[in-house]
Amino acid sequence: MAKLIVEHGASRPCARSPLARVGQNICMPSFASRALVSFALVAALTTALSACASETDATPSVTNTAPTPTSTKTSTPEPTATQAPISVGSPVTIGCNQLLSPEAIYAFNPNFGLSESFTPEPGSEAATIVEAKGLACGWVNQTSGEALTVAVANLPTDKLTDLKNNFVTTSNSVPTYDVEGYFEYDGTRGSAEAFSGPYWVSAVSPAFFEPGDAQPIIAAALAGLGG
Repeated sequence: MAKLIVEHGASRPCARSPLARVGQNICMPSFASRALVSFALVAALTTALSACASETDATPSVTNTAPTPTSTKTSTPEPTATQAPISVGSPVTIGCNQLLSPEAIYAFNPNFGLSESFTPEPGSEAATIVEAKGLACGWVNQTSGEALTVAVANLPTDKLTDLKNNFVTTSNSVPTYDVEGYFEYDGTRGSAEAFSGPYWVSAVSPAFFEPGDAQPIIAAALAGLGG
């Protein structure tokens, strides 16, 4: 039961403090009691909200990290058309000494001797002739070391026509070979080409500076072929 307290000659009920121990009577003003009760309610509400927030934070969030499968279209390369095979010639069955006899070589320059270990340079006319089943021979000047290469191929008409058309635009026509002939000097060596019947004769040497220098070799090779 609330007691009366006298303040400035007036009396009003005294509210028992909620903080009073059992058996104690501690009076406090009513406004203070109301404030304390309000504070207690706010504290209780704050504690409840904090507990809810803690439970929310403690709940792990599930994130779907599995990669989304994507379909990749693999392009299949388009087949390329195979080039038509290059026609090759018929085998040339004669030897180097029959193509150019030792007498013919001696007449050209007595210092030249047949090279038994001759191999055509890759990409040269002689190498192309060997690929076409032709014959390629090499001689070496025993004094200066200059080389002489003479090769011959027996080719079909269409291949001969292609070669002639190419030399028309890349070389110089030579009428003095008595057959369709061409000559070119690149600054280090001369190249002579001659066509007679099914044969293509190619002669290359640093000793060839002009068409006339190669003329004896071309004539001897054509004679060796029976031309």
